[in-house]
Amino acid sequence: MIIKSRMNALAIAIAMAALSTAGCREHMRLDDFTAAELNDPDKRHPIAYRGQTEALLVEMGGKGEGLSYDQQADVYRFVKRYRAEANGPITLSAPRSAGAHLAASRSLREIEDALQASGISGRSIRMDRHGDFENGEFGPAIKLAYVRPVAIAPECGQWPEDTGRDRERVRFENYGCAAQRNLALTVANSRDLQRAQGVSPRSGERRDTTWKEYVNQTESDGGGGGAGTATPAAGATPARGLQ
Repeated sequence: MIIKSRMNALAIAIAMAALSTAGCREHMRLDDFTAAELNDPDKRHPIAYRGQTEALLVEMGGKGEGLSYDQQADVYRFVKRYRAEANGPITLSAPRSAGAHLAASRSLREIEDALQASGISGRSIRMDRHGDFENGEFGPAIKLAYVRPVAIAPECGQWPEDTGRDRERVRFENYGCAAQRNLALTVANSRDLQRAQGVSPRSGERRDTTWKEYVNQTESDGGGGGAGTATPAAGATPARGLQ
């Protein structure tokens, strides 16, 4: 009995030593690159996108007189939105019937000219036909349409595990989801999340202001007003000399 008790005690001691050794052993950790990738909110909670069609109906009378000033303004604003929001082509759809197409032919040419004048290439313009869109007041209509991306916010609130850091240095499941969701819900133009906007031309008024400031500064430094002569900038109060 004494021998058996000693053997049991020895087995327990060996087991305890093995457990303590395993606890002190260094745990396998992910490398820095993998840990950073797994913690990236853009990859853990990606923002999805769906296409939403934006359309403009340019209605005309039966005389085929072309676009009115208001319709020209509507087309201009619509094309400007297309260039800022869309990733694909713009569709220019004409009435299908022969009579309606003839009545809208002049307006159709004016819209095509407006598209080309705005810098849209022919490859980005898709021609199509549709029904006449007629009602009691207006005749045939030309339809302009494009598809723009709309951000879909990810769903948050997933807490399947402990919120503390684990040994692999991977954040908890909900990490970064709120920021991604707020970004998707508040962005004015979802295309900005996909690619950057083009550079707009500089303002002529701002260019003139900057140039005047540069000229005044150059003259005050003696570059244009003669040696020792300072030309005050516009709106500046000349300093009084010593009395």
